[in-house]
Amino acid sequence: MLPKVKEAFLKEKAYQEKVGITCKAEVDGFSNFIFVNRFGNVQHQGTLNKALKRIIRDCNYELLDKSGGKEIATLPNFSNHSLRHTFTTRMCEAGVNIKAMQEILGHADAETTLGIYADATKDFKSKEMIGFDEYFKSLTNDPE
Repeated sequence: MLPKVKEAFLKEKAYQEKVGITCKAEVDGFSNFIFVNRFGNVQHQGTLNKALKRIIRDCNYELLDKSGGKEIATLPNFSNHSLRHTFTTRMCEAGVNIKAMQEILGHADAETTLGIYADATKDFKSKEMIGFDEYFKSLTNDPE
């Protein structure tokens, strides 16, 4: 877990303790979840997606209001599951080992990780091909 993520989780847990929210849910033998609603139950995916849609809508309205009629880029609609795809793609771009990614994402095999979640961006593919070319140049000591 990244230190920034751990810090955010600890802050959320401290806030919940302060306001008296405790996890009452158990899923597959696990409990003490961080993302719970005010009743202590795990968040429902539909509820999270609705909240995300409202945030996107409000951000876009604010952007459009401030643009003064100029054409601007707005946030596209996306679901919380798209964030999992983005996370996996960024891990690929950072060069995280595929077996580590598989474990982090909880997949039974690496095929699922690479086949479904790991989208290679255009910039990443270009960077990888440049690195591949440089590798072969270093083997032959050929400057071109």
